[in-house]
Amino acid sequence: MFMVKNSWTRAIRKKLTVMKNLFLIRHAKSSWDNSQIQDHERTLNARGLQDAPNMGKTLKALYASPEKIISSTACRAKETIALIKAQWCPLQRVEYDKLLYEGSASTILDKIQTFPSEISSVALVFHNPTITQLASLLGSSSIPSMPTCGVVILSSKNEKWKFLEVGSCTIENFEFPKKS
Repeated sequence: MFMVKNSWTRAIRKKLTVMKNLFLIRHAKSSWDNSQIQDHERTLNARGLQDAPNMGKTLKALYASPEKIISSTACRAKETIALIKAQWCPLQRVEYDKLLYEGSASTILDKIQTFPSEISSVALVFHNPTITQLASLLGSSSIPSMPTCGVVILSSKNEKWKFLEVGSCTIENFEFPKKS
């Protein structure tokens, strides 16, 4: 009996680790009220402060917590993931990477390809137009423009992140605050 259960458990774990899931999260709506503030320092406005926790609740209802979260170093991205995380995955640690603030779709894909194979799900929080470009490239689908606090969920049957490339993912879902 133990052998059967152990084999079954290993088979389930193998199946779960074969698929890679990528959550591309655009920061929530930010404030443009103070023109003296540098772009990197802009914070969320009232709508962003409302949308981010609601998106966290939506993600919690639909998906397990990601195994890794990396956010842009911009204030609005940090605030967004803090509010989403509080609802979706409160115990998960967040890493911050400036590359997600200033990098291109190509350099962010290069970063994704370095993730350890043992990790099967990652959430990245960053900015337009790069997030829209990356989602469109990986999913081989044209996304006109990712709305603020939008989340594209991509999956890949690749066993290793290093094999992710243009067109290698399927767009599983596209969540955003005004989705009807």
